[in-house]
Amino acid sequence: MTDSPIERFSDWMNPILVKETRQALKSRSFVATFMLLLIASWLICMFGVAMAGMSLEYGTPSRQFFQAFFLVLSAAVLVIVPFGAFRSLLTEQDSQTYELLSITSLTPRQIVLGKLSNSVVQILVYYSAIAPFIAFTSLLQGFDLFGTSVLLLVLLGVSILLCTFTLMLSTVGQNRQIQTLSSLFIVGGLVMAFCSMMGFSFAMLQGEITAEPEFFAVLVCFLLIGISYFFLFLQITISQLMYESGNKSTGVRLVATAQMLLVWAVTVGYAWFMGTSIDDEVFAIIVILTLIHWGIFGFFITMERDYLSRRIRRDLPQRGILRLFLVPFMPGGTRGLILVLLNLLLLMGIMLVVQPFLTSIDSEFLQVSFAIVSYMVIYMCLGSMISRRLLKISNELKPMHARTLLIIIFAIASIMPHMILSAMDYYDNYNPPYSLLQITDPISTISTIWNGSYAGGAVGILMFATIVAIVLNVPAMIRSVMEILAPDRPQQKPVEAPASEIATAAT
Repeated sequence: MTDSPIERFSDWMNPILVKETRQALKSRSFVATFMLLLIASWLICMFGVAMAGMSLEYGTPSRQFFQAFFLVLSAAVLVIVPFGAFRSLLTEQDSQTYELLSITSLTPRQIVLGKLSNSVVQILVYYSAIAPFIAFTSLLQGFDLFGTSVLLLVLLGVSILLCTFTLMLSTVGQNRQIQTLSSLFIVGGLVMAFCSMMGFSFAMLQGEITAEPEFFAVLVCFLLIGISYFFLFLQITISQLMYESGNKSTGVRLVATAQMLLVWAVTVGYAWFMGTSIDDEVFAIIVILTLIHWGIFGFFITMERDYLSRRIRRDLPQRGILRLFLVPFMPGGTRGLILVLLNLLLLMGIMLVVQPFLTSIDSEFLQVSFAIVSYMVIYMCLGSMISRRLLKISNELKPMHARTLLIIIFAIASIMPHMILSAMDYYDNYNPPYSLLQITDPISTISTIWNGSYAGGAVGILMFATIVAIVLNVPAMIRSVMEILAPDRPQQKPVEAPASEIATAAT
């Protein structure tokens, strides 16, 4: 007897998806959430109809009904499902069942995609459960098909992005105390995302957001940026589940670099589509977001262990031009420093090219941006030097220790000038001027430059310190580049023929 098409399709599907879906649909948490969603929606219908009275026929009650149904659905897909995705992969590691999955033929990508697909299935089940109630609102007066469709699609995309983000966070912390603390932060973040979505839905239904070309352009921009972060979170999750000898860095660094290029391409494309120049406020926001992006990302990639396994060296491309292109994207903290420096240099070049065409962006904003870039380069170069020295001392030391030490140095450098100035009674005067002793404190220096009260000397010192920090890392950068351009590839031993074959050949 042949198998049914459904069974054959189930065999073709991701086995992690099949296993997780069967377990999830039978779990008490899913059944309780599903029943609560249906009961809450049914109560909204009953009490809403009773309280609406005559306005049910002559008013516009569909907005209130949809707002209530949307709130119930958002609570399920923005809080419960992402937190369940976080716990699903975390439970595999706590119960030590992930080792059984890792020795199978399943790749880390298949495991992560299976977990994520299970979350998507749960989201679609909740959508199907709320669909009859949404159809009920379409029969009432004042139903907005455009707003309803946009809100449901945006909610779906945000929910999938949050599931990917929580999956990524479940692979970062291995310590049980860190996992417990991260669970609290994740719950708080999911609740904040839920509140933000409620605010967006309220503005959409009240007519504050209309179907204008600008709205569609902004929606497409956010869609592209959301897709880029989806791939970034997915790639980080996959890399965290790889073996230590695997290449965990190239995919993540390529996606992070493509994100910066995508953001600026979307900004230029939006201005071209609208037939206007780049807005000054949008330009400033994009610059700040790019700096935050590389500040967070560079904090991790510049302090990795400078080590290339035999597998990575074996898989390097044969062409020298390809190896030169892959240098910043290969594993290693020094090569990560090269990648950050190249992207920050590209950002400063874009700012210098675009700034003459803007009206409200003055030299003070450029000085603040260059000061932030200088601090980023100085501390990342210092962190790269610390990690290279520290990780050579013992294999027990990890990049986390180097990052912790850099945070301590940053805190001391920010607090020490104020302690010295307080001991000198410098702050006794009303509104004391900026002192060059505060140059190690980024907050005071940047705020002073932003106010325009003191700029020249501080910016000049920062530029000089930036050049010194880069020069001190140049020898390590050269070694890291040559390690890729002229790799020490593992040699394969020639297979010796059996003695009987040698004797036969000699005869």
